[in-house]
Amino acid sequence: MLHIPLGELKKTLVGSGFIDESQFNQAFEEASKTDRDITNIIVEHGDISEEYLAEILADYFDVKFVSLGKIKIPEEVVQIIPENLAKSKKVIPFEAPDDQTLKVAMEDPGDLDAINFLEKSTGRKILPFITTAGSFREALGVYKKSIAKDFTKIIEENVARSKAEGKDAEQMAKDLPVINILNTIMEYAISQRASDVHMEMLPKEFLVRFRIDGILRDIVSLSPVVHPAIVARVKILADIKIDEHRLPQDGRFRYESENSADDSHSTAVRVSVIPAFYGEKVVMRLLEESERFLTLEELGLSSRNFTLVNKAILQPHGMILSTGPTGSGKTTSLYTILHILNRPEVNISTIEDPIEYDVKRVNQIQVNPKINLTFADGLRSLLRQDPDILMVGEIRDKETADMAIHSALTGHLVLSTLHTNDAPGAIPRMIDMGVEPFLLSSTLNLVVAQRLVRKICTNCVTTVKMTDDQKKQLEQTIKALGGKIKLPGKIYKGKGCQECGGSGFKGRIGIFEVMAITPEMQEIMATKVSELSEEKIRVQALADGMVTMMEDGFMKVESGITTLEEVLRVTSE
Repeated sequence: MLHIPLGELKKTLVGSGFIDESQFNQAFEEASKTDRDITNIIVEHGDISEEYLAEILADYFDVKFVSLGKIKIPEEVVQIIPENLAKSKKVIPFEAPDDQTLKVAMEDPGDLDAINFLEKSTGRKILPFITTAGSFREALGVYKKSIAKDFTKIIEENVARSKAEGKDAEQMAKDLPVINILNTIMEYAISQRASDVHMEMLPKEFLVRFRIDGILRDIVSLSPVVHPAIVARVKILADIKIDEHRLPQDGRFRYESENSADDSHSTAVRVSVIPAFYGEKVVMRLLEESERFLTLEELGLSSRNFTLVNKAILQPHGMILSTGPTGSGKTTSLYTILHILNRPEVNISTIEDPIEYDVKRVNQIQVNPKINLTFADGLRSLLRQDPDILMVGEIRDKETADMAIHSALTGHLVLSTLHTNDAPGAIPRMIDMGVEPFLLSSTLNLVVAQRLVRKICTNCVTTVKMTDDQKKQLEQTIKALGGKIKLPGKIYKGKGCQECGGSGFKGRIGIFEVMAITPEMQEIMATKVSELSEEKIRVQALADGMVTMMEDGFMKVESGITTLEEVLRVTSE
């Protein structure tokens, strides 16, 4: 919580012109009922961005705003304040002008106790700056620049101790501090914004890889001897059978960062263990449990698509479908919508496989095939719980589809996901499952198709000239799609720098295709199945103003958000 009186916060924010008094009062009421930070709620409502909020508060605290992602922090500077102290006091040193002063970025520059403590511990004059919570968490990664160095230190310390005790090489390997090794892997993965951690046995090594921005990268190679101990440690944390090595197993646990001052940014870890040829492979999906979810704009929705989605989610009943392949961000989009709709006056229930995020005040059920708890059965039970809003993790069969349609017809707002390549394909897919077209036409409100593209690193972005080959390829692609998509006037790329690990990319954003169900579309959907085609639906959607996924991607290319290659890569999959 910021060190600023509520009345002063209200005066400052309303005085900025970004929000009015009624918006502040609404956010305050919600914060009081849900026991959450009012500034997080204001940002989630889309009233103001996290960066603008920080800049407004900078004026109040009489400090400057700094975006840590746009500057290179020297390792010798960051080491002036130890990592555990930086986490507990929520400060990052980023510049030392001389031996007497130190510039630090803080989420709360009003925390005078923290500033006084740092001045005593460092012997320097502290110059506070304000930064966003997201920028602060990302900058903590500076402390984890080299996982190889960390492992070398852990192993060398252990070897020295083992040699002193007269142990042989095999015993030394077995005595390695497994908990410390796993914690180091987790801390590094979180600092690098990894979505998945892969740990797998190869013939002569135990390889650890991270998926960062959708791409797998080799991180470190460990001795094969530590493999059984690491796997056992993960199994213990995930509460699955340690002595089962022949069957796949799934579990989950919550990881709290070392020396974290609070648990507001803990990470939910979903674990999958499978028997492979050289030994069990572990994959851990990392899901950050931040107090603040993304806004629709942060997901990447354009102003037109934002308006359509916002209008649809405020409807009292009907169905919204999010479509795309695995890993395209469908579930994240639905959770964002759920979070927007999550108010004290509504009852929200979900049936998921698995539950990916723990959401306060939302009743979440996990599918369990072992006891025959399916999506359809869970949905049937939830309808007896007086819900206003329902989320079905995925519509996979006719029974679930029929139950979802029935729920939407009986006055509920239903959110769900579907595996189709684009938005128009969702309608034939539902009808193929056995849903009656006339029922679908009267319940479906909106279809959102999406993909994730890597964002160009803002620290090393530069304009480039489109090659003749690229232009030719684009023109052929556009011609195949009907020739109505405008070529981007400018294209950009990241040169590669320390901030992005030389990749030229940092983070991901969605490209979208939002199809509203207009009266004209309802009329087409209600026709005979034999007369209904995906092409017919697409033509009507385009006539209604739908922006295709590729076109939305090209707009982001022209804005310098992503590259041409990224858009072509994900739209041609």
